[in-house]
Amino acid sequence: MRLLPFLLTLSLTTGAYATPAASGKASQTLAALLQKKSELEKQHGVATLECFPFIKNIGFDEDQPPLIEKCLQGLRTLQSALASLTGQHYRVLGISDRFLRTGGFQTALVPWNASAEEMTRQLADTPSKAEQERFIEKIHRIKQKITLAWPVTDLHCTMEISNEQCLAGYKNLARAQPPGPGDKVLWRQVVITHSGASRNDPYDLALAFNETPETMRAELLRNLHDEWNQRRRMYEALEEETLKPLRKKLMLANFFCAPDLSHEECAKGAASLLAASDALKEQYWGRVILDRHNTFIEDDFNVTLRYDLSAEAIATRFARRPTRQEATKGSVLAEKLEARTKNNPSGLRAVCDLEGLSSRQCAGAFQTFIAFVKKNRDYRVALPWTDVMFIDGGKLKRVNFALNSKSRNTYIYVHAESSLEEMETVLLRHRQKGDKD
Repeated sequence: MRLLPFLLTLSLTTGAYATPAASGKASQTLAALLQKKSELEKQHGVATLECFPFIKNIGFDEDQPPLIEKCLQGLRTLQSALASLTGQHYRVLGISDRFLRTGGFQTALVPWNASAEEMTRQLADTPSKAEQERFIEKIHRIKQKITLAWPVTDLHCTMEISNEQCLAGYKNLARAQPPGPGDKVLWRQVVITHSGASRNDPYDLALAFNETPETMRAELLRNLHDEWNQRRRMYEALEEETLKPLRKKLMLANFFCAPDLSHEECAKGAASLLAASDALKEQYWGRVILDRHNTFIEDDFNVTLRYDLSAEAIATRFARRPTRQEATKGSVLAEKLEARTKNNPSGLRAVCDLEGLSSRQCAGAFQTFIAFVKKNRDYRVALPWTDVMFIDGGKLKRVNFALNSKSRNTYIYVHAESSLEEMETVLLRHRQKGDKD
């Protein structure tokens, strides 16, 4: 398999926004996390493991890899703690910044920086089997009472609150006066959580577990269309002043504000982006989401932007994104390289779906895989592995996806910016026995 000369100009070790050292660290951390997760599945029956699952205030792209490294540190400690537990069985675990037993008695968060002894003590401190069953039965009875009184299709607690907070929330809701004959309840799903923040689905209602029964009742009887009509009017008000000029200058396809942002905050972020648009108009702009906390470069098209960044900060931060010409070239190159990986003798299909990746990252990953196949001509992947999927191991969302993907029993996940040696280290672990070295 021969690479065209111009393909060789792509770096094998750097992606669109990362240094070789950072890429190497992300590759090693992702591989170690996936290996540890596999061991926890086999040794302790852990089905789901997430890194900082409920963190909202991350910051910028460069703030994500340190969190992933902290997750690996916590996971190594957790594995040691689980080995010393007897009689406890956890199906869902999260590495976080606090301890929280949630979602029943088989789900927990543990602090990433806790010692093995602290984790063991926290995880071992569980009620007896009989106490657990009584608690779950109490939850079941209260939920039945609520759903008989309120026509809600789905009622549950998020895993952001503890078992006790969940019970308290259900009790408060059960004490709320049921709707009267003329009252309409249009919410499909009611979620008990730590706060009543708006949710993305217009038919979902979030209720804080510690709200009064009266407040919960008022929220349930609130016309769900009122809130979304207000959002519609907000976007209409922004249309002439900022959104239309943004679409003209940046050829912006979609602009959204997070549900917890006010009209004023949304307008502020849109105005700052417009002020920075002259410096950014050579780039692709598919979707912009204004957020309260974070600024991320998602891929060649999409970004998340903190609403209160200044125009100067936006221009500086996004100057690293590829131009339209560079992104198009990267996409064409990725497609050509993907075609070259098909029906290769390794038995692996190479996959890069551009979810959270730039086209340049995908192209670099395909090139590295081609180099791997050329170097390891006798390599054959062992069953049940069928695909190698490239992801950005420096992004928390994509790492959690890889850790819990439904395809993880047949897909090998590799950091897209891995060097040849790093990719080789991962793939050789999955080779058929008896292959030549």
